[in-house]
Amino acid sequence: MKNSIILFNKNLPNQPVIIYSNAETNKSIILKDNKNRAGIYQWTHIESGKIYIGSAVNLSRRLKDYYSPSKLKRANSYICNALICHTHSTFSLSIIEYIDISNLDFENIRELIISREQYHIDTLIPEYNIQKIAGSSLGVFHTADTKAKLREVNLGKKHTEESKVKMSEAKFGKNNPNFGKARSIETKAKMSATRGTSIFIYTENGLFINKFPSARKAGEYFNTDNKTILRYCSNGKLFKEKWILSIKDTLIL
Repeated sequence: MKNSIILFNKNLPNQPVIIYSNAETNKSIILKDNKNRAGIYQWTHIESGKIYIGSAVNLSRRLKDYYSPSKLKRANSYICNALICHTHSTFSLSIIEYIDISNLDFENIRELIISREQYHIDTLIPEYNIQKIAGSSLGVFHTADTKAKLREVNLGKKHTEESKVKMSEAKFGKNNPNFGKARSIETKAKMSATRGTSIFIYTENGLFINKFPSARKAGEYFNTDNKTILRYCSNGKLFKEKWILSIKDTLIL
């Protein structure tokens, strides 16, 4: 059973969807199974039984960070330190719940995932969770600097006058009437169909920042070339802490 993958009947109460009993040997299947799926996950130290509860809009992308030594060290959290100290082979990984986020805008996606994560934190009381309040990351390993910036641009919160000035100076598109508005999937699809090769830029939390008529123009904004812009459009990764949406994308989380 050491390397087994266990599927559960979700019609039964309080059962995880799946348990990967060895997080090290099951790494490839973990990342493959959970690509582009939102949900709640649980790390369990097999010997002690201590657990960590987390959530992600893209589970595969989030879980991949846990296998990066540099990101584990930079995160400096209980669970990351435990993975470094004990190694992945001493942990199992469970997907407690998959969450359907189709047809939801960014704000509603965030609200839904946070509420489900909080429910499981309150129910399971995880020892590795430093903070017992859900929603601190939503799937991203943040540096201290990034966390500070996110506190200023967090969904549902007003910007301070100081942060507004900083955004204006940084040419964040503050004067654009759509600045700070989260787009629904349907809206993005319509934009994709009518805007040709337009490139749309969003914050990590899904707030609209700016749009450009081409990858070249977007490249000028980021001081890079159009090939780099198109590469990040297709690979689904953050570029300079921003999401880049092309006409081929409908959901960039």
